[in-house]
Amino acid sequence: MTQKKNQEQLKNFNRRSVLNYIRKNKTATKAGLASVTGLTFMAIKKIIEELESLELVRCDEIEGGNVGRKAVSYAINENYRYTIGIHINKFVTSIAVLNLRGDVVEVSRFSMPKENQSQNAFMELVIANVREVVRRSGIAREMFLGIGVGVPGPVDTINGVVLTPPNIPVLNYLPLKEILEERFGCRVFVQKDTNVIAFGEYWCGDDKETDDLTYIDVDMGIGSGSIIDGKMNVGANNIAGEFGHITLDLNGPLCNCGNRGCLEAMSSGIAILRDLRNELEKEPGHPLYDKRDRLEIEDVLEMVEKKDLLIISLLNQSAFYLGVAVSNLINVLDPRRIVLGGMLIQKYPRYFGIVQDVANSYKVKGAKKTQMSISYLKPKMRAFTHRFEIPQSRTMEAKVIR
Repeated sequence: MTQKKNQEQLKNFNRRSVLNYIRKNKTATKAGLASVTGLTFMAIKKIIEELESLELVRCDEIEGGNVGRKAVSYAINENYRYTIGIHINKFVTSIAVLNLRGDVVEVSRFSMPKENQSQNAFMELVIANVREVVRRSGIAREMFLGIGVGVPGPVDTINGVVLTPPNIPVLNYLPLKEILEERFGCRVFVQKDTNVIAFGEYWCGDDKETDDLTYIDVDMGIGSGSIIDGKMNVGANNIAGEFGHITLDLNGPLCNCGNRGCLEAMSSGIAILRDLRNELEKEPGHPLYDKRDRLEIEDVLEMVEKKDLLIISLLNQSAFYLGVAVSNLINVLDPRRIVLGGMLIQKYPRYFGIVQDVANSYKVKGAKKTQMSISYLKPKMRAFTHRFEIPQSRTMEAKVIR
């Protein structure tokens, strides 16, 4: 019995390896798969036939020249099934229908309330938007595999409960998995948003060779997610990647998490708005002076385009603090690649260069420069990359979205 179970586990592992390689590289041939996996050509041929019978892969094109047998390349059958992705942040909740290639088929968004809102009211809004986006997609409900949710951490990923995200109190101890599974009757996975984005970078980014990367999100808050040996690193207590809450200054500004001197309290969009408000008290002639008590991050980004020196100095300071924190990350984890994304990276072109220079200057001397890049994923795609499971048989039915 044990031997049979081990054989089945090995078979499933080999199928996943083949499927993941095709998914990450868009297409693959049988000979190419045999080369990278170490499996025999006949073993690959059998796996491909099984995946074709499940309709998980399809023939993509026929390659080759005029001499000899032409090679057939295979791709993921993107329309085999669909998933629903939900991304919740401080400002907006986005809900999308995606195919298995990660393409957004249909999307819906609603603004997060600025005033206090009950968890019940918030969840009813989420549920209504899920139903609406499924309706607009025109896809039969039995074609959905499940729902993936990305939320600010910390998150209890096993039970699917959001814990205490400092900037979104309506999510405190919200049992998202339980509520959504009860309402829609399908599998639900809840994960910290930066972990999901990191996995999206691993799946869809430019570097197809690396199995190790760290993603850092530089937005109104700051967070990170790491992929190690091709697997998401969540940590022993589900708090890995709370990069925004490492301490830079014990006597620094108070952070929303309750501690002082956190990176988020010194470098995030929230910190920039706070520092800008303080600086404007001394600058009555500044264009934003009259708005100093109701500043929004859009005000900062607008003044960047106008080359405002006060705004640029605050952004440069933010980038410097982040670069110092990244140098510490490099010294501890030494990731093969670091990817930076988020609003501040995307909207202020110099930000990335400052972080990169400072990080490489402050890390251990003599070490090679760490590979760093700007997020590959388009903003509208970042939150909507989710795993899907290989069915054990063709008769397996997807759960129905009610």
